[in-house]
Amino acid sequence: MKTLIAQVNRLGNRLQNEDRLIVAETDSSILLVVADGMGGHGGGDIAAQILVDTLDEYFRRSKKPITDPQAFFRNAIGTAHGNILKAGKKQRPVLEPRTTCVACLIQGNEISWAHVGDSRLYLLRDSRVLARTIDHSYVQELFRQGLISESDMLTHPKRSYITQCVGAPRHLPDISYHHRDDLQQGDVLLLCSDGLWSALKAEQLRQLSAEGDLETTLNDLASRAESNSYPQSDNISAIALRMLDCHVDTPANSRLPQDEQTEADNDHISHAISAINKALEDYSDEMDYDPKTK
Repeated sequence: MKTLIAQVNRLGNRLQNEDRLIVAETDSSILLVVADGMGGHGGGDIAAQILVDTLDEYFRRSKKPITDPQAFFRNAIGTAHGNILKAGKKQRPVLEPRTTCVACLIQGNEISWAHVGDSRLYLLRDSRVLARTIDHSYVQELFRQGLISESDMLTHPKRSYITQCVGAPRHLPDISYHHRDDLQQGDVLLLCSDGLWSALKAEQLRQLSAEGDLETTLNDLASRAESNSYPQSDNISAIALRMLDCHVDTPANSRLPQDEQTEADNDHISHAISAINKALEDYSDEMDYDPKTK
């Protein structure tokens, strides 16, 4: 598997940069994460840093390839949520740090992604947006109900209100998850905070899928977003990845014998159950939990 990756992280017109991003790679798997800390609640930078650190740690400890990406994202983001709650309690005064996030796992021609909030992923092919995340936001819900138009979403006074985040007390985040197995050579993935996408038109973002220097194009887009939003530019963070070759070399002996594979799967399930039970205990003072309700 061969890729080309570019990153950008800018302060904008803010006093503090509360965005965080990571790229973690092995021969068979790549993890991309962008987190946008929510400054309105205090400690947004703390929440975003914990989020990327936790996902990075989960990725590095996981056996590759990751066979259940949805469980990987659910467990990693859930653990980050608990870690953020604990970190907030340790601050003086006590804070409620929160963050949005978008994360993507690439393994050959398979791609899985998860997001919470309004940080976005775009899958670009031949200058088209093949797929993108749908924001967890107030204006997105109004649009879904047919109460406002798509153009209204860009100027609505509550366009920055999000409905899901990582780190909010009393409830776990609602994580949206998607998977595709048709990644092709030349496809481009863009993960970004709202500081980038909200200041640009969709056709401008599609420039990333054209041939040319990926890093130069991404930096040009960040500069344009910063200029378009001046003097109120948000932090601007993005990762762009271009697929050069989706093929992954898999050694013939990489797969465990059936009995060992079954035992490993059972160990994984047991570990997941233990982690869930521990999380419920850790969160018991953060939320009203009733096992009979969702």
